[in-house]
Amino acid sequence: MKKTLLKSTALLILISVIAKILSFGGRIILARVLSSDAMSYYSLASSTMIFMITIVQIGIPSALSKLIAQKQQKRIPLYTSICISVLTNLIIVCSFLILIPWMAHTVLKQDVIVPVLYAIVPLLPIVSLSGILKGYLYGVQSHIAAATSQIYEELSRILFLVFIFWMIPNMDAVAMARIAMLSITVGELFSSIYMLMHITSHKKRTPVIQERPHKRDFIDLLRISLPMTGSRLIGSLTYFLEPIVMVWGVSLAQNQAMLATYGQLNGYVLPIITMPSFITVSLSNYLLPSFTYHFSRNNVRHAKKLCNVILGSCFLIGIGSSLVCYVFPEQLLQLFYHNTNGALLLKQLAWPFALYSLQPPLSSMMHSLSKSSSAMLDTFIGCLIRIFCVAFLSAHTTSSLAIGLTCGMMATTLLHAIKVSISLAQQH
Repeated sequence: MKKTLLKSTALLILISVIAKILSFGGRIILARVLSSDAMSYYSLASSTMIFMITIVQIGIPSALSKLIAQKQQKRIPLYTSICISVLTNLIIVCSFLILIPWMAHTVLKQDVIVPVLYAIVPLLPIVSLSGILKGYLYGVQSHIAAATSQIYEELSRILFLVFIFWMIPNMDAVAMARIAMLSITVGELFSSIYMLMHITSHKKRTPVIQERPHKRDFIDLLRISLPMTGSRLIGSLTYFLEPIVMVWGVSLAQNQAMLATYGQLNGYVLPIITMPSFITVSLSNYLLPSFTYHFSRNNVRHAKKLCNVILGSCFLIGIGSSLVCYVFPEQLLQLFYHNTNGALLLKQLAWPFALYSLQPPLSSMMHSLSKSSSAMLDTFIGCLIRIFCVAFLSAHTTSSLAIGLTCGMMATTLLHAIKVSISLAQQH
């Protein structure tokens, strides 16, 4: 059992490493091909894209994986998820199509970005399908297939970008940003195709139980998914509000300095310092259905052991990453971006972000213990602290962004850890 777990975990990490390398390769292509204006339009639309994906998925993938791990009948949660997803897509996609011109003109104050926002529309149903398929695969303990789909996603996206930019070398900034946004849809589409092929090829020849979803099945799914959506929605709203709050009550010179720091933090520092999260997220995706499976069958001892192994592994990964970022900040930035912008920020945030590696598995534990509402509250508290720090410190120091980010992250992580420890201590 231990050897199988170690082999599966090692293979999962290897696949995640390959997917992350491909993802970073896609970022490098965009950074080298897109003009500065195109990158600005793409980045501006990305916050809207993340917000729309959060709404359209409404936490279904994670909720589906948990329900499938708990139930003997796998079809009912799957059918329920599909029904809810189709309904939400119809409502949200139609509403988004109507609101795009208003959002570009009034909210984002960039009329030229309308074509880039329209490029988000085909992504929404595709990413919903991809999320359902991943949730199903994680629920049936097929973690390797779910992780492998990320390789197909990133590889197809890179090939699409290379082909389009090679075929049409001279584009304006808006067209470049639109192609960059469409590449995400292409990646999700090929990922979904791979997962569908895997599911159909490994489908067991068992009698089909003719049972329709009942009202309680929809309620069970939404009871888990909606609090998860709340947590992600709070995070995406914080990401959207932060640059707005940042410039309140500051002089023009401070405004320019804050914007420069904001660019360094989000453009250079965070991608590096959060890079190991692809491993911890993979491990937490493994933890959620596996822990739920054993915990729901009263195998509490094995569930606790599995939790401790993955938490310990994530923390060791975080410590190692923090050490590298602290000792070699300039070298890392030079390696990835060919400049050293943000080196001091990277060094300052290195050690606090060792705790960030624990957040994905702790969040999964909260959902597994049916404490999704409590997890949402923790996220809200952390985001509130982050916004308050930025709002009240921006007029006094350019480090307000780093302080707010660190305080918010540590508050959420520590609150998760306390509540998980209390819940596990109450189990016998």
